[in-house]
Amino acid sequence: MRMLRDALVWGYWHPFKHLVWTLPDGAAHALARGLGRLLGRVPNARLAGMAEAARYVPGVPDDAAVRLALARKALVEFCQTDLEVLLFPRLTPARTAALAAIRGRERLDAALAGGRGAMLAFGHYGANQMIMAAIGHAGYRMWQLSAPALVLNEKLPEARGALVRRTRELRWEHERTLPVRHVNVFGGLKEAFACLRSGHVLGVAVDGGGGERRAAVPFLGRSAAFSLGPMELAGRTGCAVLPCFMERGDDGRLTLRIEEPLPDVGPSAEEAGLATARLAERLSRAVVANPSHYLYFLAFRLLMARGGHDPFFVEDPEERSSAS
Repeated sequence: MRMLRDALVWGYWHPFKHLVWTLPDGAAHALARGLGRLLGRVPNARLAGMAEAARYVPGVPDDAAVRLALARKALVEFCQTDLEVLLFPRLTPARTAALAAIRGRERLDAALAGGRGAMLAFGHYGANQMIMAAIGHAGYRMWQLSAPALVLNEKLPEARGALVRRTRELRWEHERTLPVRHVNVFGGLKEAFACLRSGHVLGVAVDGGGGERRAAVPFLGRSAAFSLGPMELAGRTGCAVLPCFMERGDDGRLTLRIEEPLPDVGPSAEEAGLATARLAERLSRAVVANPSHYLYFLAFRLLMARGGHDPFFVEDPEERSSAS
């Protein structure tokens, strides 16, 4: 079985990748959608995990068939997003613009005109990595707080199998071809400060597991642990904070939606916590509107919590129901 998995990974990152490179983008995404629909008809742990994660999204009916349908849609979206990682080294400004439109670009331009830099704050929602491609290939100078593969391989000891490690490394090689400057999220933030103070764009995922200081904020009708680090950084630099979301249509095309900026973040811990709660509320609204865009990440965080990592949700729904 291990040899078969190794062969599949090698085939995906080598012959299949080169096949994808020869296809027009429309055909490549159609292929990914077809693979996603096929995988959605085969019982597998990823599909089951996303169907379970759908229970955590307000508004999703408590119906196994509905949750399974959402998980299948999420799997189709995941396959397209994963295929786009293969395309990273071949993206150009024109090709990226054809794949991903930017809505609300004027808000980013207005924020940068203030001279204090702009933080694009997003979650692991939709095709979030394509934000780097869309902004960088549109001509903006962008830095991105990232988790390098070698660091993740050390941080996640329960998933250090050679296959998992190599997959992370291959993905990281592709991510490094994007037109952004990566800043190790587990290292110092000197480069992030320099980026904002020079009036450029900093990309930050606000719902990851990193960060030394965390706060419990309302999210998806529960209380979830979010890092205070991004908003503490915003408070210390005075940068504008713009929530944004990379959303996928049924035809595979993407739209980066840049929202109105948050109110200016002050330097105190209390203000950082308030801004973090506002960000979580914006992300929560997006997830409720498009649950399938978030099920893969939500399932991953729930799996990590069961493996002994810090839980995402401060209160588990089973605990809530038993207490009432």
